[in-house]
Amino acid sequence: MARFELMSVAGLVEALAGLGSRLPLSDEVSALGAPLAVGGRRLANRFVVQPMEGVDAADGGGAPGELTFRRYRRYAAGGSGLVWFESAAVVPEGRSGPRQLMLTEGNLDVWRRLVEETRRAAAAEGCGEVTLLLQLTHSGRYSRPEGRAAPVVAQRIPELERALPEMPLAEPATDDALERLEAAFVGAAERAERAGFDGVDMKAVHGYLVAELLGARLREGRYGGSYENRTRFLRNCIAGMRQRLARTTWVASRLTVLEPSAYPYGWGVAEREGAWEADLSEPLRLVGELTAAGVPLHNVSMGYPRFQPHLNRPYDRPLAGAAPAPEAPLRGVVRFQEAVRAVRRAAGGAPVVTAALSWLRQFAPQVAAGLIREGWCDLAGFGRSAFAYPDAPRDILERGGMEPGKCCVACSMCSQIMKDGIGRAGCVVRDAAVYVPEYRAGRAAAARRAGPAVAAGPGAAQA
Repeated sequence: MARFELMSVAGLVEALAGLGSRLPLSDEVSALGAPLAVGGRRLANRFVVQPMEGVDAADGGGAPGELTFRRYRRYAAGGSGLVWFESAAVVPEGRSGPRQLMLTEGNLDVWRRLVEETRRAAAAEGCGEVTLLLQLTHSGRYSRPEGRAAPVVAQRIPELERALPEMPLAEPATDDALERLEAAFVGAAERAERAGFDGVDMKAVHGYLVAELLGARLREGRYGGSYENRTRFLRNCIAGMRQRLARTTWVASRLTVLEPSAYPYGWGVAEREGAWEADLSEPLRLVGELTAAGVPLHNVSMGYPRFQPHLNRPYDRPLAGAAPAPEAPLRGVVRFQEAVRAVRRAAGGAPVVTAALSWLRQFAPQVAAGLIREGWCDLAGFGRSAFAYPDAPRDILERGGMEPGKCCVACSMCSQIMKDGIGRAGCVVRDAAVYVPEYRAGRAAAARRAGPAVAAGPGAAQA
């Protein structure tokens, strides 16, 4: 595992200079505790728990399980003002695995209890009112509802098909099927509102179905070709939700600004042949349009985490069998923040959430505070770090910083659990009693499938 060598903020500044880059920093982290008015609500502070999947549903119907309740109670008690619940599939065939969450009429009461217990956990620790969003998704070409690959695609993408040889080829979903899926998203949003959530999020990132549609230039019909057609599904779902939900219920989106397949595929890429180059013109246009349509805040990401995690989750140790990161992790942090800065300029005044901060460990608060003070973003999101250190917001606001011994170490083991598809995901290093057995179960299953060498994946000796 690459050694994290930053020992001080001054060392971080020096490392940035060595890359020819800069990030705003602030030793005064009180900006992270400032409330923020968003869409008719008041967030208690600038901390956001990002939607990281725990793949820990209690049953085949997608009801939250014991570890789901534990995670969200810990997030709320940790002090984050906004808890962005992980993706819940809107149809059974759109689940990424048999343990992905799903909100149905049959398990609505379990979700209500999860929402209530999450709010009580925040109140019990004096954290005040917490805002809760639920992410809605269809896993698209990554769908594995019964544990076996069953992809649903917007278009054929040769580059992704080569990168994912284990996935069977599939013909694109029809326009009629996509129109029915719009209704499924709207119906799931209505159930989320009835469960007590303050809002919902359309998951349009990381190569999942909604994100893939954004780059469907070669697709024929109502959902492909022109920019208007490619963004139709997302815009229709948001409009349908706005019509059916209460005025005070948020309809947000976790939006990709870069799906890096070479043109004519991909999104946020330059319209020229050859290797992809970033061009955020279309994503930034869509951000402005979504603000005008009533989206109250923007949470963005980029890349395909399954084989390009350096773009949105800079790391020290790769997944088992994957190549080391092609660049210094700090370069990925900077790239992500520069993209978020561009989104905020295009957002028409709507607040923007940043991410990709976990690699910075104990220096994340100074960077996050600097980003907010200089107007690069409005809210600081933490995903892997929230797995490892759910009470970081309280430590930052009450003690002025994060404890190095509690921080995420960017080891990829939480992602490895999800990829192996057996265990339930969390921090193997900082929450070892719960998640080391889950990690080992996944590694053992992977070894049985592919041979004993696989068992040596990331952190095997430490775990």
